[in-house]
Amino acid sequence: MRYLGRIMLGLALLLPASVGAQAQTSATSAQIARIAAQFDRHPLVMLGELHRSREIHALLQQMLRDPAFICRVDDVVVESGNARFQPLVDSYVFGGDVSEASLANAWRETAVPLAWNSPLYRQVFVTLRDINRAHLCPKSIRVLLGDPPLDWSKIHSKDDYAPWTDRDGHYASVVEREVLAKGHRALLIAGEYHAMKNVPKDLQDDPPSMTVAQIIERDHPGALFSLVSVPQRNGARALDMGKAPAFALVHGTPREDRSYQFVDWDSTVSREATSASAKWVFTPDKHWPRIGDVVDGLLYLGGNHRVYPSPTIYLDPVYQRELRRRVTIIKDYSGQDFLTTIDDLVREGERLRHAPSPRSEPRP
Repeated sequence: MRYLGRIMLGLALLLPASVGAQAQTSATSAQIARIAAQFDRHPLVMLGELHRSREIHALLQQMLRDPAFICRVDDVVVESGNARFQPLVDSYVFGGDVSEASLANAWRETAVPLAWNSPLYRQVFVTLRDINRAHLCPKSIRVLLGDPPLDWSKIHSKDDYAPWTDRDGHYASVVEREVLAKGHRALLIAGEYHAMKNVPKDLQDDPPSMTVAQIIERDHPGALFSLVSVPQRNGARALDMGKAPAFALVHGTPREDRSYQFVDWDSTVSREATSASAKWVFTPDKHWPRIGDVVDGLLYLGGNHRVYPSPTIYLDPVYQRELRRRVTIIKDYSGQDFLTTIDDLVREGERLRHAPSPRSEPRP
């Protein structure tokens, strides 16, 4: 199953200060307005993120704080939350008194044991609480948790874990029940894989299973506008995306027939000059499907840099012990081994904890 991402870790979003930064913000607002316009034709807009991407989450934060965008939706559905904690998150986002430790359970208790510790995901909850408390929109925006409502205290073996691994199916059921059945509009936030309407063969599960986008497209044709980012400059150049930040439609444009590999973060895209012409080539060439078969829109945000939390969070002995128990069960189930990753994180946390504090400069 492709239900576990790579590990990731911490960030702060910088507020624009210069005239140039203000112009950049204005350009971003214009692109956000174009994305918001998709709600005129689709009740669902899905942002397929590269996990822990600073650039994607900087744009997301602007989307969430832009009334022209966020006030068009009723709900924001996130992959980074265990549905068992929906009442707790409802209370928090609608302004209730919820402790930091209690809130953290929402993302720490998911089927993905390490992915959501990046502070980027916490910030989504915080921002939506802020805009609700400030009454930015005429109605409050609800955050819906898309990960299955598993209870790790009751999972002791791979057989206990197995029923909770259809993460795409559960996320799609939340959208069906809490959004579409109520006539709502929603922003959906999940990893890029889940936003694909056609998955390249080398990314498919074994045996193949349907993504969130595929399930919704099957049951509600045309309801979903899926959007992913182009992480590399050459990919954006080949797709005629222009300067960052840029939003581009796929269907009805030449991009529709270009290879989805231009969107791949794990390929090298380069221009190969021949005596007759110059063409774009991939290393390696994965022979991926056309973009128009996979997604509906593209973003170019100038790059993709990951944000990680401080590894000192893994020095908590109770949390570390529980993580090791969980990843052992996951390894028994899928073969994916995260124990060495935890070891590395703990070593780095210990190094930071024992590093000497920088000395202050003497006063003049």
